[in-house]
Amino acid sequence: MLFSSCARRAAAAALLLSLCACLAGPPLHPPASDSPEMRPEVFFSGRTQGDGELIERGRGPRPFKVAGAGRAEPDGSFRLDQTVTFADGEVRTRTWRLRRVDESTYVGSLSDAAGEVAGDVKGNVFHVRYLLRRPSVYMEQWLYLQRDGRSVINFSDVTVLGVPWTRIGERIVPVDGG
Repeated sequence: MLFSSCARRAAAAALLLSLCACLAGPPLHPPASDSPEMRPEVFFSGRTQGDGELIERGRGPRPFKVAGAGRAEPDGSFRLDQTVTFADGEVRTRTWRLRRVDESTYVGSLSDAAGEVAGDVKGNVFHVRYLLRRPSVYMEQWLYLQRDGRSVINFSDVTVLGVPWTRIGERIVPVDGG
């Protein structure tokens, strides 16, 4: 019995290590800079569109498109409604609500999040963190405003119990006439 229990633990550990290797290593982020300054309530105001790819452990790449519509609310918060359409036809909608607390800090909510969304701006980077679902599925996003001021590169990681599980890369641009 003891051998069998040890063998099962070893097999589970080997499986976990092999899964970790699929998404191991830090994501390749562009260099941060002091300018242009990223302000999500400015960039996402009006209509935006994104094209990206989700890579989940054990699955192939999953392309998607995002249509967004952002606006200032009467209470001073910023609202962003998004529709995410995956290449396989699945459609998801989500709503962000953000409030700027000070020069670099944002708080808010996201319809996909369990609890508060926390974000901070440093130069051209908006870094956002939140719990997706319980018990320990976290999302972390780094949105880089590019030098042209007209595009954002989004790098996102989802971790499950601290283990990298999903990576997302996306390019977002405003839709003219938004």
